[in-house]
Amino acid sequence: MINKKADERVLSIYLFIVYIIVCVGVVSGVILFYGAGLDVRIAEAGILSDKVIDCLIEKGNLNENVLKDNFNLLNFCNFDFKDNSGFYKGDEQYGARIELFDIESCNKEEDKIICSNEIKNIVAGRSDFLQYCGLVGEKIPKCDKKEIYTLSNGKKILMKIVSSVGQIEKNV
Repeated sequence: MINKKADERVLSIYLFIVYIIVCVGVVSGVILFYGAGLDVRIAEAGILSDKVIDCLIEKGNLNENVLKDNFNLLNFCNFDFKDNSGFYKGDEQYGARIELFDIESCNKEEDKIICSNEIKNIVAGRSDFLQYCGLVGEKIPKCDKKEIYTLSNGKKILMKIVSSVGQIEKNV
């Protein structure tokens, strides 16, 4: 064994090959994990529902302006449902529907509350998005539904809120 350095040189080539394989594995794992799109529209719709509740209800009582005939949700709550990011050219990408019911007319049937006496129905933003609630798919607007009990001049009211967010990712 006169030339021992040659053995180390041959082994170092294999060591570099192992390093390259490990690096390719780490990089491909990171790309696969972070490359998938993250859809936050459901959370955004939930936040919109919470903001509507915060705007319309004060200390457990429904604001008296809500029941007026000329009530406008966007102006009253100072909402802007238009998307100004440039992708949608200022089009509305949000929708909200608020239904107010008299609790005396409500019955619970199989985990659903069904009411017959509707006091008021308020729709703001893209009402066509609200039709897609309950459907599944990537290119379909996402929705959030909430129900809350409140008072209005001593009268018990059930408020059902459905909010929707479009903002479908467009391929550029």
